[in-house]
Amino acid sequence: GMYLSIGATTEIRISENYENQAQAVLAARAGLNHARELMRGLEHNDLLRGADGVATSIYPPSTDISGQYAFRNWVSWSTARSLNILAPASAVSGLPDDGLFNTGKVGATPGTILIPAVGIALTAPNPYGAGTIITARYFVKVTDNDDGDGDPFTDSDGIVIVRSTGVAQTVRETSGGTVRANSVVVYEARFREGKTFDLDAPVILQGDTVAPAKPNMFNGNSFTIDGGANAYGIGTIDTAAGNTNDPTAQVVGALDTNQYNNVVGSGATVPAVGDVTPTSGDALHLLDPTYLWNFAYSVMPTSSDAVYQGNRTWAGGNAPYLGTYPPTDASHRPRVTYVNGDLNLSGNISGAGVLFVTGELKGNGNLDWVGLILVVGKGYANLAGMKVGITGGLYVVNLQAGNPPTFGTAQFTIGGRSTITTTDAALHIGMGNLPAVQISWRQVTRVSDP
Repeated sequence: GMYLSIGATTEIRISENYENQAQAVLAARAGLNHARELMRGLEHNDLLRGADGVATSIYPPSTDISGQYAFRNWVSWSTARSLNILAPASAVSGLPDDGLFNTGKVGATPGTILIPAVGIALTAPNPYGAGTIITARYFVKVTDNDDGDGDPFTDSDGIVIVRSTGVAQTVRETSGGTVRANSVVVYEARFREGKTFDLDAPVILQGDTVAPAKPNMFNGNSFTIDGGANAYGIGTIDTAAGNTNDPTAQVVGALDTNQYNNVVGSGATVPAVGDVTPTSGDALHLLDPTYLWNFAYSVMPTSSDAVYQGNRTWAGGNAPYLGTYPPTDASHRPRVTYVNGDLNLSGNISGAGVLFVTGELKGNGNLDWVGLILVVGKGYANLAGMKVGITGGLYVVNLQAGNPPTFGTAQFTIGGRSTITTTDAALHIGMGNLPAVQISWRQVTRVSDP
């Protein structure tokens, strides 16, 4: 009888441990997926320094563990094994908020914490009555990689490390004074800010050929396209460099001589129009029509703040909220707006972040934008009837449906008193709101994490 009892108890423990290990795995993965979604639009340094904006390397009990592997975990391995997943507040009490996902400190106002110190609880229907029960919990922390600057609270290379610790309660055991009440699983991923749309000019026209969206590509001589620190105001990307078509020559040919000084850059080229076809890095994705097609029709609809299917007409005060970037206020709220169709604008419209249009972009009135405007699909941007003020970048490329997709002719027209220029900060507003690139992933064990 005793042996049967011991055997039954052992089998219960085995099955219980297996089930809760699986729950811990799912919790850790859920935490990493949650982090992946939150990365978009958040500043890495805000994450590293926490909601209070103050870097704290001293952890209880008065130990500096910054730069060590242990610093990557929100809770230590021993704490994770013994904490109460129903009420973990006491286990995380006193920990600085460095590494918690947050919106960033604005002035004297701390950021809003998005994944709290007590983690996120996963629940299931209560099999014994009404309501739900907590089955597992995940904790997430962001730390800096070794980017060579010696500062664990400043990101110097656009790469951060995210660890997610999944904890699920199991049969409680005490051995040698050590309490083991939970199954623990840790996953780690590295994320990098994508540089695909780190544009080398404020206007990028891509294709084997480029053409006007109206009879003329450039109307009048009151417009300004200023490359700032970039060599060119208008850059072209040649998608078929081996043939005789030259998109740069096509753009220059569309300019009258009295319009040459309306397109300027830091170089000596007049007008400041030149080839910026990428040769390395993330920007090489721009030469892959399949990548761009997938990005336009699969990635963007699932990673935008607002998605509009079909043609849209927005007039002044009737336009949706498109984000803000007040130049004299740190409370920036950029967002990503996706329109799968034509977009016709009128009246006074402003926004910040990313405006992604798969159809035609056209209209009249005023458009002020900080960040990126990506016209990917029809590749048609007719700004002739508008007074446009863009700080950041405008990218236009035509994609032809097929298996695989191919490049077509990008169409662009500008006129009036429009101004398009660029700054690093404005480009970052755009790129930082696009999905982060996950460059590695691994499961971490206590043995592999010294």
